[in-house]
Amino acid sequence: MRVLLISTTHPLEENPLPPLSLAYLAAALESNGIEVQILDFLVTHYRPEKLRQKLEEYQPQIVGVTCVTLNYHLAAEMLQVCKSVNPDIVTVIGGPHASFTPEETLREAPWIDVVVIGEGDRTVVELVETVAGGGSLHDTAGIAFMEQGTLVKTSPRPLVDDIDSLPVPARHLIPLSRYRALGSPCTVITSRGCPYGCIFCSGRRMLGRKVRFRDPGLVVDEIEMIQRDYGFQYVNVVDDTFTVNHPHAYQVCEEMLRRNLTVNWSAFARVDNMTDELAALMKRSGCNMVLFGVESADEGILKTIRKGITTDDVRNGVRIATGAGIQVYCSFIIGLPGESPDTIQKAISFTEEINRKYGAEYGYHMLSPLPGTELYEKAADYGLRILSHDWADYDANRPIVETDTMTREMAAEAMAYYDTLVEHAWKDIRQWAEEGNKDCIARLEHKASMDFVWSLLQGDVIGDGTAASVVAGSIPAEAEAELAGQLTTRLSLPYDLVQQQVGRLVQEGLIQPVPVDGGFQWQWSNDHRGSR
Repeated sequence: MRVLLISTTHPLEENPLPPLSLAYLAAALESNGIEVQILDFLVTHYRPEKLRQKLEEYQPQIVGVTCVTLNYHLAAEMLQVCKSVNPDIVTVIGGPHASFTPEETLREAPWIDVVVIGEGDRTVVELVETVAGGGSLHDTAGIAFMEQGTLVKTSPRPLVDDIDSLPVPARHLIPLSRYRALGSPCTVITSRGCPYGCIFCSGRRMLGRKVRFRDPGLVVDEIEMIQRDYGFQYVNVVDDTFTVNHPHAYQVCEEMLRRNLTVNWSAFARVDNMTDELAALMKRSGCNMVLFGVESADEGILKTIRKGITTDDVRNGVRIATGAGIQVYCSFIIGLPGESPDTIQKAISFTEEINRKYGAEYGYHMLSPLPGTELYEKAADYGLRILSHDWADYDANRPIVETDTMTREMAAEAMAYYDTLVEHAWKDIRQWAEEGNKDCIARLEHKASMDFVWSLLQGDVIGDGTAASVVAGSIPAEAEAELAGQLTTRLSLPYDLVQQQVGRLVQEGLIQPVPVDGGFQWQWSNDHRGSR
């Protein structure tokens, strides 16, 4: 039985990260003797013909796609392509969007055979074994499917109580060289679950309100592996809240220090559970950034959305983190219940304050009431009018809700103001870089590198064995120079920039020339660590 798992594309602005959920699913399948591959469209341009070619080469019997709300339509389209290639392929979709809209999903996209609901590690294995053995889907817990026009939801799948029992994510199946080229961190979890009750988030319903913690030693084993075997020097801890349990957080940090790890890392945290002692320990163990979900600067809105914090909590948490030398990023949402021009102005003033006093960075996003959230299910009760039911609009970058005191136009104006601030910030960074500020120079270099690599990935300029560039030259050095020349023309970029970036990718072993007749074919490295 061959299984193909697909990650669904989304924009560069969403900061593509190695698909950890698929790596967990693939590891579960591999540990049960099931052949599996991952087709990662996060870091390559999606085209139906590329998917068709993969299907014809690999001949999977089951194809699974994971998605969130904003790329659900594309995920469904991919599975439709699979059915067009081979109607016998069993098509499966998972992730938070499908988990909370199983009937809508199956009726809108009848070519989808199965929805995996919630945590899928055990469900996917059992589903594949059922299909392989010709068994009944009724016997697989945690799924939904249509039977003679009627929705069938099997018994709920219990969450994995002991997450230490899960195998290490199968990162060897992910094209990690592309993520390293982008400068993306590798992702890891130390826990699953969220005890908080924010009405705009589905995390607690998806992964449970009881937080399940991993053994700190196993966590750090995995971080060591990420650094040693895959060459990442930066790790993103993607727990809902890393700081939710101080003893656990302390143990992870202390274990990293005990092993003298030099890796940098970042995490999601809450302003109301940061302490001076914890922040100092996190910093010593390599943490250089925390992300705080602040959402609003209005006390009434914070109470309505059951965030459980105050603006004074925000000030204190930001002060503690920055005082320890950790960079802070605060996230705000425009369009929450009770939003008005006054509350938006409060947010603007508040972000200016924490930036001025503490150097905290911040960002605004538009509210997207996602399926599975209380805010989506009870929008009218909270005074929200949802203006679009096209899931492609749910990207948090456009206004799709109104309140009695905030129109779509007001929200768009607020976001436009924020976009202007971002433009001015980059203008200042460029000016300070010209004046010799090393931090600003580094930020510009990182942005230029990311933009360059993204152009390569989205243009399929460097091949992965399907549509590679072929350049002449009898020795690799000549091939590298000729590749830089070709990319300069194709991407309309300065030769010096292209030469520098190509040289970096070659030096780090992320791209490599493979001899072919008459020259070399450039490919992304199959050795995910590259040259050691």
